[in-house]
Amino acid sequence: MMPASTEFTFGQHEVVTGTAKHQTVLTGFFLDGDFAELAVVSIEKNKNRHLHIYGFSGGSWVSKLDAPLRSEVLFVDVANIGGRDRLITYERGRLNWFDLDSVTERALVDVTTNYNATGVGGIPAVDITRDLNGDGLDDLIVPDLDGFWIATQLGDGSFTDPIKLGPPDPFLDKIALDDKHSYREVGINPLTVHWYLSRLHQMDYDQDGRNDLVFWNVDHFEVYRQDTNGMFSAVAETFTVDIPFDTDGAYSIAFDFKGENMFSLIFGFRKKTKRRVLHTFQDLNGDGVADLVIHSLEGRSLGKQRSRYEVHFGTPTPDGIVFARDVSMTIRPRGSAGGLQPWGYSSQWFQDLDGDGETDILFKDVKTGLIGMSRAMMGKSIAIDLECYRMENGTYPDKSTSRRKIRPDLDIFEKHRVFFPVVLLGDVNGDGRLDLLVGKHWEELHVFLGVPGPKLFARTPQKVAVAMPNDERNARLVDLNKDNKQDILIHYPSTTDPHRVVLLIAR
Repeated sequence: MMPASTEFTFGQHEVVTGTAKHQTVLTGFFLDGDFAELAVVSIEKNKNRHLHIYGFSGGSWVSKLDAPLRSEVLFVDVANIGGRDRLITYERGRLNWFDLDSVTERALVDVTTNYNATGVGGIPAVDITRDLNGDGLDDLIVPDLDGFWIATQLGDGSFTDPIKLGPPDPFLDKIALDDKHSYREVGINPLTVHWYLSRLHQMDYDQDGRNDLVFWNVDHFEVYRQDTNGMFSAVAETFTVDIPFDTDGAYSIAFDFKGENMFSLIFGFRKKTKRRVLHTFQDLNGDGVADLVIHSLEGRSLGKQRSRYEVHFGTPTPDGIVFARDVSMTIRPRGSAGGLQPWGYSSQWFQDLDGDGETDILFKDVKTGLIGMSRAMMGKSIAIDLECYRMENGTYPDKSTSRRKIRPDLDIFEKHRVFFPVVLLGDVNGDGRLDLLVGKHWEELHVFLGVPGPKLFARTPQKVAVAMPNDERNARLVDLNKDNKQDILIHYPSTTDPHRVVLLIAR
């Protein structure tokens, strides 16, 4: 680990990306240089679609490309293909990559999924690229209603023919909350794609040093083993566990409350319910074998439920991994979790926060009780609790090792906006420890540097003067210059003025 850095700064850059009805901003090393470019996908007010590439040159950001996009493009992503970042576009029946040299789209793989564009009229970024087989190359995973299309990248930059793995989604004919359409009719869109992808699990089930793909199917698990060539078997093997849980994925809770009174559901004037869902497979005790984590949610309201994470340690056997029937370790966050986490009011990070090789946990919970909701409606401010659990000697303490409350200033005179604090986790000073970044209020970002020891983050933040976005999802960490430090991208959409992007480059 590098020595801790107590002083750092951000170089601040602003890029005006033009007027548009909708814009999606991505980053990548598209031109194969040492500094990343911005790819801005726009839909103009006249419905024309454009791709703009902005690059850093001579101390400022300049336009490198302005090209039209076809109306058939439904969503975009970025993948490193053959050692170079490429913009990926999806249209019905096919994934393409955009060739900046010839300014044309080139076919990548043929694949059809039940993707439904939403009514916002944009071309969103949908994350369909990740390294599935651990060879350092981006692979493709495209969710569908009845499984997942998988295409792995080969050493020459080509992809295998897509194969469909995994069972159908179990809730296709269910209706969520007060929606009028079934999950099948809603289909895959920028909001539900996270739900679909949460059903994909990875672990080295046969302990051969290669990650396998694992899915839950009604009452058993299906495993698609990875071979020595980095491909996955098209035929599943099955195994069961003697550990009770209701279903796979916290999103399933959305289908439990159909027909209930929304007022009672939100404020808790209803009977208490309890739900146990499969959360993840992850090696939490550091023995090189995946453990099974069950998430228990209990409460009367949708937005205020007590969480408990039960860890069942895995043990390797000649036939695969066997998980302990009894709970091996329990984590009890004090905060009240949102029922649709991690895409609702709560989220969690299972990561090595301090660089000591052990998995720590950070929980983020929005205050959704009566006081919290009153604060949001009247004071235009969302309050958040953060809890950290630092693993020591293969176990977690009974109580959190560090807690902090984020209480942005109230603004009873604000009529149009509610301040939802940005919360990001990444290494911005390059010391190997993750740092906590929090939008304290509309004009200031607080950076709590990672520190050794149980507290994990410094008590006193370094303050950065920068405007926060209206939507916290428009702030994210990116890699702009390959310096082992995370940078920050903030997108400011506008319906009246040109869109802007602010880049905070760590140095």
